[in-house]
Amino acid sequence: MTPEKHGIYDFFYFDNGIKVVSSRHRRMPAIWNLLSDIGKRSIVINVPVTYPPERVNGIIISGLLTPPDENFVEPKEIKKMLADYKMEHLIVDDLPIRMAAYYNPEKVKKILYEWIESRTKAAIKLMKNFDWDFGMIVYRATDLVQHFLWDKEEVFEVYKKVDEEIGKIIEKFKANYFIVSDHGFYGIKKNVFLNNLLYEKGYVVANKKPSSLMIGKMLTRLLYHMPKNFTRLPFMRKLLFSIAFKEKIIDFEKSVAFCLSSSSRAIICRKEIKEEIIELINSFEDDGEKIMRLQEMYSKNGMSYLVAELKEGYAIMDILNFGKALEKPGKFHFKGEHSKYGIFMAYGKEIKEWDGNASVMDVMPTVLHSMNLPSPSYADGNVIDIFKKKRKPKKVEWQKFGFSKREKEMIKALAKLVK
Repeated sequence: MTPEKHGIYDFFYFDNGIKVVSSRHRRMPAIWNLLSDIGKRSIVINVPVTYPPERVNGIIISGLLTPPDENFVEPKEIKKMLADYKMEHLIVDDLPIRMAAYYNPEKVKKILYEWIESRTKAAIKLMKNFDWDFGMIVYRATDLVQHFLWDKEEVFEVYKKVDEEIGKIIEKFKANYFIVSDHGFYGIKKNVFLNNLLYEKGYVVANKKPSSLMIGKMLTRLLYHMPKNFTRLPFMRKLLFSIAFKEKIIDFEKSVAFCLSSSSRAIICRKEIKEEIIELINSFEDDGEKIMRLQEMYSKNGMSYLVAELKEGYAIMDILNFGKALEKPGKFHFKGEHSKYGIFMAYGKEIKEWDGNASVMDVMPTVLHSMNLPSPSYADGNVIDIFKKKRKPKKVEWQKFGFSKREKEMIKALAKLVK
């Protein structure tokens, strides 16, 4: 369903500062919640924004945005079965992983392999030992390797590894399988530093002077030309780390517009200047061509939330470094960026040959249909025409189809008693 319904637009949100979203920010039931309503069991592994993991009819291992050293499994008792499970981390040899990818791509590939294998081992172990009706596993390695190593052979090697690991699951469990990505990738030829542009035009106010960042920028350029082994010295690791995670320097109270994050490509601005921000971004050109289109997603508390759609070959950077608004990627920047179109594949006894188009919002209705279940009436998307057996898709008021409100309250009360 659309972000307007489920309430999550990004990994971050703004509330007197930039904060990280969690599973508590989701306004609508996830598919595992719907299945829990009707007594079906789910095994959910490494899905982003599932921390803190919910108590459901089944098992959840939370994914991206899970804080270090926090509980990532529900029910908690399952954690003892996952002693060798590897959570994703963004530090390799004391370096941010995007820097490590430049200095030691083979080491980064090895770590991605470990994460891939860990997801598969956990899935097979849980699916063997517990009843389940629905499973969902996210392999993020294919995303990360394209961000960091877009133009390297490691991209193909990681894809082959994921293919092998999915094959292990398919060999062991008879089911309908759906392989989905909500986006594709392209190589980045230039980065758009939106906060530099907004600062230049007077919309962003900084709480640091431009001169205070010049030393860091000079050191970063110097590092590009240093031997790779030099960066492994302890003091150099600390220096690289400090440059990568420099302080936030935007004064959010005084700024009237700013780029929230590169992941959402979003600008938050005061509602009264919305049109001039849209005009500024939509008219921005590179070599005489317009490269961005901004549209409003919603307005709240006098602020507008605007999202940029980019021409292929460009990516958004959210840092403010007082430099140019448009630059070629540096050695420590992402090499690949999300493109609009992803993939959808299905496999199983009930699946026919199909060659068509689909939306990411069609996935949930299609999965529910494969389980002989209707979709909730509020769900966007439609059942994709991939099934051999013709069954008319149905949409229902889920509260009437599943447990009643009173029954859900009774189940929650009983669950507390057995914790």
